[in-house]
Amino acid sequence: MPAVEWLGPVGSTNEVALQRAAAGAVGPQWFAASEQTGGRGRSGRNWVSPPGNLYASLLLTYPSALPTIAQLSLVAGLAAHQAVAALAPDLPLRLKWPNDLLVDGAKLCGILIEGRMNHVTGAHNVVVGIGINLAHHPDLGGRRATSLAALGLTARPQDALTHLSAAFELWRGVWDEGAGMPAIRHAWMARALELETPVTVNAGPEQIEGRYLGLDADGAMLLGLPQGGQRRITFGDVHVGAPGGADR
Repeated sequence: MPAVEWLGPVGSTNEVALQRAAAGAVGPQWFAASEQTGGRGRSGRNWVSPPGNLYASLLLTYPSALPTIAQLSLVAGLAAHQAVAALAPDLPLRLKWPNDLLVDGAKLCGILIEGRMNHVTGAHNVVVGIGINLAHHPDLGGRRATSLAALGLTARPQDALTHLSAAFELWRGVWDEGAGMPAIRHAWMARALELETPVTVNAGPEQIEGRYLGLDADGAMLLGLPQGGQRRITFGDVHVGAPGGADR
């Protein structure tokens, strides 16, 4: 199993992992913090990070950049799903593309993947940041969020990371840098939103309404369009429901 470095309050576990990599650290290695003062989510959003939740980042090191690296978001989602299911077996967990774990439509876990090239060695460092709401959950405005505590359950960050690390190693082995993507796709879709769920995708300045139709062979989301046909989505924020509505 990868080593774990437990930290006190830090700005961001992703940033700590990237700094360690720049100083010569080689993955796989976990960095976990009691609290983040500058946690970040996708699209530059802040990630509220009070003590009691799990804030952990996995450093992975590859000899060169992988064209399949975006698929690690699906691997991380499967690992988070398995870890939370081990802590709370009866929760109705669902994955939402590309990187959220939901309970009855409310966000329980988020994932942020970042990468940097080491220009001295040529190695490509990838950091997979995962936050699981154990004791607290943020106010996300129009989007619902929850925590295990809000659901009447108790879990320690140390126990959550033990399950998460084991699950990540399992699914990363299945993925095999992209060779096992068919198995990842099948497993992810089995744990995801139901097919034909109405969703809205915010992709930069564009907002696209449609129906979730699963994933293609590379892990992109397939969106059924109201006028017919489908569109391949490779980036964007996905909300369940019509434009302007809250996730449900």
